[in-house]
Amino acid sequence: MPVFLVFNELSTDPIGPDIPTGRTYLEEFSNILIDRRIKGRKVLVAPPYFLQLQVGPGYSVGRWLGECRDHDRRVRIKYLLDRYINYGDCSAVDHNEPGEVEYKYSGELAQGLSVAHSMDGLALSFWSCEKWNTTSLDLEKSWIGNDDVETCTLNVPHACRTSHLEAHEEWLQRKEPPPPSSGQQLWDQRAFLFPSLDFCHSVEDQITALGGNQPRFKAILRGLSDLQKYCSDWNTANFDIHGLLNASGESQPTLQMYSEVRTFLCPDGEHRVFEWHLKRGETRIHFVDLPASKRILVGYAGDHLPISGQ
Repeated sequence: MPVFLVFNELSTDPIGPDIPTGRTYLEEFSNILIDRRIKGRKVLVAPPYFLQLQVGPGYSVGRWLGECRDHDRRVRIKYLLDRYINYGDCSAVDHNEPGEVEYKYSGELAQGLSVAHSMDGLALSFWSCEKWNTTSLDLEKSWIGNDDVETCTLNVPHACRTSHLEAHEEWLQRKEPPPPSSGQQLWDQRAFLFPSLDFCHSVEDQITALGGNQPRFKAILRGLSDLQKYCSDWNTANFDIHGLLNASGESQPTLQMYSEVRTFLCPDGEHRVFEWHLKRGETRIHFVDLPASKRILVGYAGDHLPISGQ
């Protein structure tokens, strides 16, 4: 089930008085987008001009993203932006909606808030003024009925700060997806289950072929979860293999004899030797660490590879 995070376009007025303030708007907004309490397949809903929105004088969302030095944040936000959907592409839940209907907040037409309500989503705002510093917003709906204007007030769950998510615990639990029940589901959900892990192309076949009841599926799920947890807690400049349970590098004799079977083609087109590995039962997960971005690249998940002395 998608988790719709719907941008409230009204929160762009006023824009920040300077570029540092604009950066603050976007950093807090992006903190919500990547918050790990929001699980499942996140879908950003925004206007088509979202990247061109000005959050400070001459400072756009796109410029902020291009200048972002936090690699992990940049990758995760770009992933959402590349797959965003427009307000107009969202179908209303209420198919009996009257033809002429308006949604307003404080007298202004509010397209984003109306979409958030219809899609059972969470409305997100820039913290551009204090009226957005709230966990819910009242949306006025009006339509023509019985030759008269009828109105009602709708409550829209809302956030402009990560602390607001604490008020949406029930919504977050309702949107939490069940754990993957097959290798194919695990692979399809990898970006959401393991946001700090990257995978070599060869790993896809190794994972998608697994059934949910196979011991190897459970071992790989457990091992990848352990790698993700390491990345989430990574607060040092370098990688420490001792921070992972049942993980080690290969001996020099093994590398001298069998480095070729531990060499995999990486997403950047380079071949690398994957010396580090996790041991989960009879399953091995080979990986390389990327300290600069605090990410891990997985190159192999399968049987024990040959070692010296066998």
